[in-house]
Amino acid sequence: MITGSFTPSVSEKHQPSIRVTGADAGSGNLAFHEISFNGFEGGYFLNPALPYTSSDCIYTDTEGDLVVLLWGVMYNRPELAKRCQCSMNVADPELAAILFRNEGPGFVKMVNGDFAMCIIRPTTGELYLFRDHLGIRPLAYAVDEQSLHFSCDITGFCSLLSGGDEMNREVLLAYFKYTDLRQTACSKVKKLLPGHYLHFSGKGVAVTKYWEPGRIGLDRGLKYERMLSDLLALVCDAVKIRCDPRFTAGAHVTSGIDSGLISVLARREYATQERFCGYSWSPLRYTPVTAAYDERKIVRQLCERERMKPVFSDLDSARFSQVVSNYYFNQGYFSEDRATDQMAGHRTNLLFSGWGGDEFISTGDRGIELDLLRGLRLGAFFRRNPVSRPYRFARDLFRYVIFPAFGILDPLVAKSFRDDAFYIKRPYRRSNRRAVRDFYFHASRRQMHLRLLHLYHLQERCENWAILGCRKGIEYRYPLLDKRIIEYMLGVPTELLCRKSCFRPLLREIGEGILPDEVRWQWEKSDPVYHEYMDMLFRETATHFIDEVEEWRKNRELSFVDFDRLKSDTDAFRKRPEEVNAKVLFRALIYTKAIHEFIKTYRDRERDTVAKQNKILFNREQIVSRNQ
Repeated sequence: MITGSFTPSVSEKHQPSIRVTGADAGSGNLAFHEISFNGFEGGYFLNPALPYTSSDCIYTDTEGDLVVLLWGVMYNRPELAKRCQCSMNVADPELAAILFRNEGPGFVKMVNGDFAMCIIRPTTGELYLFRDHLGIRPLAYAVDEQSLHFSCDITGFCSLLSGGDEMNREVLLAYFKYTDLRQTACSKVKKLLPGHYLHFSGKGVAVTKYWEPGRIGLDRGLKYERMLSDLLALVCDAVKIRCDPRFTAGAHVTSGIDSGLISVLARREYATQERFCGYSWSPLRYTPVTAAYDERKIVRQLCERERMKPVFSDLDSARFSQVVSNYYFNQGYFSEDRATDQMAGHRTNLLFSGWGGDEFISTGDRGIELDLLRGLRLGAFFRRNPVSRPYRFARDLFRYVIFPAFGILDPLVAKSFRDDAFYIKRPYRRSNRRAVRDFYFHASRRQMHLRLLHLYHLQERCENWAILGCRKGIEYRYPLLDKRIIEYMLGVPTELLCRKSCFRPLLREIGEGILPDEVRWQWEKSDPVYHEYMDMLFRETATHFIDEVEEWRKNRELSFVDFDRLKSDTDAFRKRPEEVNAKVLFRALIYTKAIHEFIKTYRDRERDTVAKQNKILFNREQIVSRNQ
């Protein structure tokens, strides 16, 4: 991760007003490498479990006129090195510096990678921040007087700059309703959005959008077989360019086609690696009570066929209680928090994930039916929605056509909204309208793709896992979020997705010969054993938290929680559990506990930061006094 403060003026009286140096290291085995020169204080973090060196993070030209700080990777290195006629052995920060000198800040358009980057021109008093097209790496900034501050650890950065201000309530409510995920906990801190770069100088801040996926037009001449061939080549190459022999690789493995295809392709790229682990959130030891389908069987079969070692979750009640209290660092990704501990135990430091497939290449329904009707592709529409099955026809007509077209929530979805916010006071229950629109209401498949990019739910997971992984020495790779795949899918006419009547057809088609049929034709999207097991963990753990409700009530920043209702229902549960919706109650208890612990950690780090800042300011004053 990278961080820093920059003041364009080089005079000492305009040094950065605060220091972010090392302040957001957080937990884990991170080492901070400090950099300081006139007008700039900052640096980068390295985890010894990762094979990175300083040359992967920083470059300074011989004249001292250009400094590059980088957290991330540029995957299309051969293409970029050829363009600027430099050696393939040049490290990414130096390559970025050469491209910047040759092309200016617009060079970032050509980069295919996951990165948060800072380029500083000390002699001209300019700083640039760049965030990758999809937002895989987080980056946030704040402007204070004449200085700009930035950091990749967004939550730590917010606690550093909060100054005791009230925390943004919407960020705390994100697990109870749909919120604007682009917001941060501190009003002073803004996320640099994906596909944007920032320019800061004495004239102020200017943010430029450099990636415009909405301008990509449909390829009306595209043929079905060519599409499949192109997408297979793109997916295979997206995996290949994300491989790095310096790492020990592993993958998320489920019975789904997204993670299945990516894990198999990654394993084949790492064929000589002796142990390649496939990580599953499903429990290692648990006999399901009601689940009819057990994903673990398919995971084991896939791993055996591809010489992967299946690693199932060992998350138990004791560990679950710990990860709930660790919400500040895991942001609610409880299962992944424990999985990263397992990865670290196996010395796996590069993790391939199929995240992002549902939103683009393996999309199966959202927006498609409306496209077919609007284009009068009635044959394709009725092949997908045969009237010979009237109940299913009526259900899908409402779900995929009428409800999205008129902005109506499916009744089951609306009920889930009410359940999620059941213990939130009425004034705070309403979800962000734009977020709900972007997730549920699409007039076309193309609009669905673009709105899901705008919604930020893709980036929210990526940025949280990037920070969690960095602390534990793990890099994440998301081949299905390669910008070339996203751009290609935006150009595919919808009717090409309807040649086959199956759900999520493209990955099933291109997966032939790569995935076993039990994975390729698996229709279950969720893992019922995992969900049943997590319900059990929520129940067991939440009952231990019931006695803490009155303590939580004292937390003024939890004023949006309806503690009277929560206390009433916890008392009722103890006496007459059948009269309470226990699942809704347990979820509220778990996440209220998690947010309570988040606030405590946030404020503790805030106080530590104030103490450090006061000490730094005192030392500065002593130095100035001695010099005088």
